[in-house]
Amino acid sequence: MPNVLPVSLAQLQQFADNIALEDGYQQLSYRHVAQQVLQLSHWLNTQGYQRIAICGPNSVAWVIADLAVAQANKICVPIPVFFSALQQHHILQEANIQLLLFTEHHYAGKPTPIAGLWYQIRPAQEDNTPQLPITSGKITFTSGTTASPKGVCLSWQQQASTCEALTAALQAQFVQPHYLHFCLLPLATLLENQAGIYVPLRLGQRILILAPSSTGLNGSASLDINRFAQSLLHYQPASLILTPQLLHALIILCSRYPTLAQSFTFIAVGGAHCAPGLLARAAQIGLPVFQGYGLSEAGSVVALNLPQQQSAGSVGKPLPHISIKLVEQHIWLKGDLFAGYLGEPQRDPEQWLDTGDLGAIDADGYLYITGRSKHQLISSYGRNISPEWLEAELQLCPAVAQAMVTGDAKPWLSALVSLRPHATAQELTAQIQQLNSQLPDYARIRSVLLLTQPFSTDNHHLTDNGRLRRSQINHDYADVVELLYTNEPDGLTPTITLVTRNEELSHDHIF
Repeated sequence: MPNVLPVSLAQLQQFADNIALEDGYQQLSYRHVAQQVLQLSHWLNTQGYQRIAICGPNSVAWVIADLAVAQANKICVPIPVFFSALQQHHILQEANIQLLLFTEHHYAGKPTPIAGLWYQIRPAQEDNTPQLPITSGKITFTSGTTASPKGVCLSWQQQASTCEALTAALQAQFVQPHYLHFCLLPLATLLENQAGIYVPLRLGQRILILAPSSTGLNGSASLDINRFAQSLLHYQPASLILTPQLLHALIILCSRYPTLAQSFTFIAVGGAHCAPGLLARAAQIGLPVFQGYGLSEAGSVVALNLPQQQSAGSVGKPLPHISIKLVEQHIWLKGDLFAGYLGEPQRDPEQWLDTGDLGAIDADGYLYITGRSKHQLISSYGRNISPEWLEAELQLCPAVAQAMVTGDAKPWLSALVSLRPHATAQELTAQIQQLNSQLPDYARIRSVLLLTQPFSTDNHHLTDNGRLRRSQINHDYADVVELLYTNEPDGLTPTITLVTRNEELSHDHIF
């Protein structure tokens, strides 16, 4: 058994008959949760498998499975439901998963001893056993910065350190009776897993876990705002964890239902840059929104604003399990960090980690994020995406001569495209529609700016060796790209807007 767990059986049992988990159909007490975790962990030990994946949408059974894998000291690999089938297969192969636990009935699954969970044993691949840091407990895969997500290996003790730091920081907010946290983000998202499950359980609070059909959040980037409203009005939760795009939706709902904001005690927003204007609007209507910052390598949370400790525009002060330094504006971290990457050697815990993010720290110790040193985009739903990945995919479309993908801090991705000779916008639409059908939802190209003037060295959009000058392109097309986000496209078919030869938007050419 590991010495430290994010949530132990003893911590669960101390709250006895308090309600721990509910899903709209059932309520499980802390005592009942502890019993099911113990029962499933014993069953997992009888199976003899070490690397176990949890697949499927949010449910009470997902939480039981996660806690039981930790209790059994196995390696837990959450499979994000918003990943494409190809990405999910990549995870299973890279981690050489031996046992799959499903939170909904699977055609080849058998029932486990715990209701709501099914399992499937994968064929042995003895010649494909991955190289793992010896302290690995959970392998969380990045949200798809490329077509092949990377596995970040976290020890159970590291997760416990993050959880302890968050618990100490948030304890004052969670003391009210009948406190209810609403798990909206997918539980395979490390932030919701840590701050939405582990922390409330440590504090004896109640957690609401609804199916996507009830929350309105499907995948990672599609929200049915009416269903979201129904669940909030019915349950009136005290806390939520949101991405900036979901916060925007909540603000819209509060304008429709003015009393909705009154139930909230604490709303954390993270996963992507949050515009100051959005935070100001939230404050104006009384939403207690607090911005934070983190990354998977640090167990999901590095810094967080709190009611008693906050500074406008910052992401808060660092939590005590992490040390921060700035090197030429780059944010470097040291402390209880990840054990290493899947397939790579154990990481030296004494080494500092360059996050790739740029920032500043004021005299009071508050951290400010000023940008990223890489080209990586982060959507307003908190998904990390490499534009180079999708640009390579677009280059496979016969109609595409050049392409640059944009969409940082936006709800969907757009592409600036120049066509090959004799290609048509209709052909491009069909080809991107086909491409979108193969991509995860957060990586789909949903709007296109069709250029009549290709990228070149003459217009300073290409370097001498043919690389995109992204900052210059973004600057030159900033106004017209912004107009692409006026109306949300439907389905897999992108909206295509034509730019005239003098590169001014033509509203007459929309296909």
